[in-house]
Amino acid sequence: MPRTSHTVIQVAIGVAVAVAVLVGGVLYPRWRQAVDTNRDSRADPHHIAGNLYFVGDPAQTSFLLVGDKGHALIGSAGQKAAHKIADNMKQLGFDIRDVRMVLAAGPFDSLAELQQASGAELWASDASAGVIASGGTDNPDVVFTFYKLLARAGVTSFPPARVDHRVKDNETIRLGSLAITAHVTQGGFECTTWTFTVRDRDRDLRVVHRCGLEVPYKASLVDPEQPRGIRAGFEHTIAMLRNLPVDIWLTSPGREYGRYRKHQESLEADDPAAPFIDPDGYRTSIDQAEATFGKLLAEQQQGQRR
Repeated sequence: MPRTSHTVIQVAIGVAVAVAVLVGGVLYPRWRQAVDTNRDSRADPHHIAGNLYFVGDPAQTSFLLVGDKGHALIGSAGQKAAHKIADNMKQLGFDIRDVRMVLAAGPFDSLAELQQASGAELWASDASAGVIASGGTDNPDVVFTFYKLLARAGVTSFPPARVDHRVKDNETIRLGSLAITAHVTQGGFECTTWTFTVRDRDRDLRVVHRCGLEVPYKASLVDPEQPRGIRAGFEHTIAMLRNLPVDIWLTSPGREYGRYRKHQESLEADDPAAPFIDPDGYRTSIDQAEATFGKLLAEQQQGQRR
């Protein structure tokens, strides 16, 4: 081997070792410390409308639907969040052991813990079920190699949970008075949106828990697509979401649907549900996601032509 090539290899190995030491020995412990410090951060649980309540944490949401034959939770908030959800429910006068269904949405980190605390059955789409069962180590939406390695090394993985039911597109799950419909798109852009109706002040309010519309980091929207079929999957998702009737919309990140602002406004409103009724905000969120996707696609297409 030429001396120059040997030197280059040695330098590359040295750089790789230095990066590993930096990430594993310095950055990761600091990140874990920050996570642990903020792990018990709380958000005030509150009533939204009818039999719908927020019981999540400041950043990630979990929503309680109260039923006559048991309750349902949509989303499991952030990491190590089951005890916070249980405490929030107790503060509102409910018992987590009365939850019969957990519907997967947003981060999956706390699903196993939440399942154990409640004894509830877990519902998820086929695509989500594979990610949940693997603890995040087998996620086709993760295309960036470094992120894959972090998951396989246990840095970003989570405790796997038992998926009891794999929900199909347009399937309605019933539990006593509760009826929740799944809207599932797959094939390159997995999206599970949950819809249901709540009765509030002699009116029916249509609720959409909208799936995340973020494009995976380092995804390729041009040939060869990664994940495969992402463009068609995203376009199908956008079309599906636009066709859903909506009064109240929710998302896994609380900031996205304006959780804090709407809650504060509801405390002063004659009609506490009114600030959460926001069909225009829902449509705007879809427009923004579509514009972001289109901009990224145009940039990648331009880069391909160079």
